[in-house]
Amino acid sequence: MGNLGEDLKRLLSDVAEVMRLAYEKGLINVLGGNASVRWGNGFWITPSQVPKYRLRVEDFIYVDLNEGPKPGSESKEPSMEWRMHREVYAALSDVNAILHTHNPYTIALYSMGLSVKPTEFVEAFPFRGCVSVVPKLPAGSLELANAVTEALVKCRVAVLLGHGVVVAANNIFKALDLAESLENMARIELLRNMMKRF
Repeated sequence: MGNLGEDLKRLLSDVAEVMRLAYEKGLINVLGGNASVRWGNGFWITPSQVPKYRLRVEDFIYVDLNEGPKPGSESKEPSMEWRMHREVYAALSDVNAILHTHNPYTIALYSMGLSVKPTEFVEAFPFRGCVSVVPKLPAGSLELANAVTEALVKCRVAVLLGHGVVVAANNIFKALDLAESLENMARIELLRNMMKRF
């Protein structure tokens, strides 16, 4: 990966920074979550089983939209969710970044049959009042990839029941902002429901 251009290095450094921030904010665990950015006829994605708080540019793996993952020099494997990223990029030409987190408050809220109300919050303006919900499906499966893609075509933020959140955006920092905003709204909704009991 020594021949990467400066623009790509900066882009992948941004993804690494977003994953570090997501870990610090409690949106992912050490080895959890994944992210990618569109590049050429494919995308660069985070590797599997590498601590997400200390990713390096050299750790990312390129996935061609038609041919699949390209082996890296350090023989790392792409995130098991690479099919999901591929399907989303193929379906949504305006999406340049995808972030998959495991928001604990969001998962808790939706597991109770509740949901966020994005139209009530100023910080949720980019949501356009829309959050999709995806049923519980096997992680890494093509079935999940197709369901998430269908959900993101409708809304650029999707809650995966019992699993996490996927955000599609035009850049990786906006994706993190949306994931964090969703988590903040979920926390407020949980507090509201707790207060109703007193």
